[in-house]
Amino acid sequence: ASGTSGRDTVPNEVINIPVEVHILYKTAAYNITDDQVQSQIDALNRDYRMLNTDAANVPAVFKSRAADCRINFCLAKVAPGGYSTSGIVRKYTNRDFFYANDDMKFSSKGGTNAWDTKKYLNIWVCNLGSRALGYATPPGTDAAIDGLVISPAAFGTRGIVSSPFNKGRTATHEVAHWLGLKHIWGDANCGS
Repeated sequence: ASGTSGRDTVPNEVINIPVEVHILYKTAAYNITDDQVQSQIDALNRDYRMLNTDAANVPAVFKSRAADCRINFCLAKVAPGGYSTSGIVRKYTNRDFFYANDDMKFSSKGGTNAWDTKKYLNIWVCNLGSRALGYATPPGTDAAIDGLVISPAAFGTRGIVSSPFNKGRTATHEVAHWLGLKHIWGDANCGS
């Protein structure tokens, strides 16, 4: 990608984005499995590479815009210090839930600190104390809070997810915001 790397993409290049998943749990149920985490990574790759089985259902008005974005997500293999990692950080927290105020992004507030946001996409998976399934920061956000936050009940396609939030689409939606896309109806706060 152009910008921080100082270069543009080459034709047909696939951009690989290492993901660090921060799992914050108070109960065993919210300490989601590696399998649930991998199911979310797989869902992101299907959606962003247009390999999802429901791609044929794209509304006609958007069909000409649907495309393989050539973005691939993978769990981080190398941590900031150069050591191996599974791409998953698990941390017990004494918090029953987090509000959408970014506390989960700081160890000092019961969460975990972001990894270098120039090298990783940080995703915090934690119990949210609102109706929101997740939220994301837009490009240019302070590195200390850059990334996505998602409820464990809407993260992935297997595990503790339940219909209709068992397709991994909450993360697909939030990653789009993280990449700079806005809602098609606009992002103005209409009191909802």
